[in-house]
Amino acid sequence: MHRWWVFLHIAGVFGFLMAHGVSAYVTLRLPRERDPARISHLLELSASSVGFMWNSIGLLLVGGILAGFTGHFWGQAWIWAAIVVLVAVMAAMYAMGTTWAARLRTISGAMAGGTEAVSEEQFQEILGSRRPYTIAAIGAVGLLLILWLMIFKPSLGFGGTEATCSPSSDAAATVCAFDEQSFSSDRLNVPAGEPFGLAFDNEDDGVPHNVAIYTDDSAAQSLFVGDLVDGPKNVTYDVPAIDPGTYYFRCDVHPQMNGTLEAA
Repeated sequence: MHRWWVFLHIAGVFGFLMAHGVSAYVTLRLPRERDPARISHLLELSASSVGFMWNSIGLLLVGGILAGFTGHFWGQAWIWAAIVVLVAVMAAMYAMGTTWAARLRTISGAMAGGTEAVSEEQFQEILGSRRPYTIAAIGAVGLLLILWLMIFKPSLGFGGTEATCSPSSDAAATVCAFDEQSFSSDRLNVPAGEPFGLAFDNEDDGVPHNVAIYTDDSAAQSLFVGDLVDGPKNVTYDVPAIDPGTYYFRCDVHPQMNGTLEAA
């Protein structure tokens, strides 16, 4: 189910970006407008996308929370940092954007209605504000930071989830997968010139991993490619004999999970 929750999370992200893109365009367009009636229409357009945006946020939160459980990410610092960044960015953008847009809506609506209660100086002052660009910068930096946290999954100095797999007495070496960042063992020692068993423990619920051995990190020439294993499951690969030397192994689904294999 892990991949489906990730799919749901990404679908929510796409929905959020589509809806919020309307508001972002309007926010950056407004400072260049001088027609009060057109400004009022643009503000109405932005407001019409808010409902869809919040529904998308709900979808991405549900998918992200459940993917955090099935992917065993809640014990890692990066996911908590991403949540803190998301909440902080949303709070800052809401506080800054709501007050500015409400004041602009009042002033432009009054001017479009022909009232003299609002002066041209007030109208020009709010349109000349740098707040729209500050709001856009906060949103862009926040999204990029969250994307970095999700892709690189840094430990941020707090460590990560520790693997609990045990060596197999029937295999020459054991590899354990417990997240999508790295194998528990990034250096294996196996006998050269004879077939050997390679025990693989995939502890990721519903996440496919495998172990493949290549001549080098270009992964251009394979010596052995293990079948995909959906976790949680333990298997022992029967690896054919390989010559003495140093080789490269990885998960073909998540190439960032890799290491060095020494045959001697």
